[in-house]
Amino acid sequence: MSRPDVRTGRGPLTEAELDDWYAVPPDRAAGPWVRGGFITALDGRATGPDGRSGSLNEGSDGDGAAFATLRRWAQAVVVGAGTAREEGYGPLEGSALIVVTRSGDVPAGLAEHPDVHVVSGDGADVTPERVLEVCAGRGWDRVVVEGGPALFGAWVGAGAVDELCVTVRPVLAGGDGPLLLPGAATLPGLTGRLTHLLTWDGDLLLRTRLR
Repeated sequence: MSRPDVRTGRGPLTEAELDDWYAVPPDRAAGPWVRGGFITALDGRATGPDGRSGSLNEGSDGDGAAFATLRRWAQAVVVGAGTAREEGYGPLEGSALIVVTRSGDVPAGLAEHPDVHVVSGDGADVTPERVLEVCAGRGWDRVVVEGGPALFGAWVGAGAVDELCVTVRPVLAGGDGPLLLPGAATLPGLTGRLTHLLTWDGDLLLRTRLR
């Protein structure tokens, strides 16, 4: 039996139902609401055998619907330059793309687009605070961090993520691909409280409050 404070449901859901399912909680604190949006296998892998998340979510209608809902909700999507390159990111429709890079090396097609914002560390790590300052300066308070796991781990470790929206597929990926949270990420203890649990064709779509 589920806990009484966990909302449960079963897909498929309509677009309007998904917007309600992923609505920001009414007790949110003032300021931006930051979500991590990911998919994992049962063994915690965040990519499929080819090293891309696209091969892990292939055939998952639930994850596709959740992904589209988060993109529709977001004013800004944050991604590391390496993930943008590996996953073939381009400019987004309806939201800004923020590419985070330690070195300043990003694909030319992204760097030159007016709706893509590059935040470079000039050789140093780019902190979540700096990225959120960019968002605040443009009035964006709905932010989704899409990865990769190293970037997400840094944001979680800094206490900068309000909730994790993750699809768990009932498969094993194996290999030495990236985990949802890298081993180098340090947390003060077990972190997270499940608020939503949606089953969709065998996949689990979870919303977990992180702070």
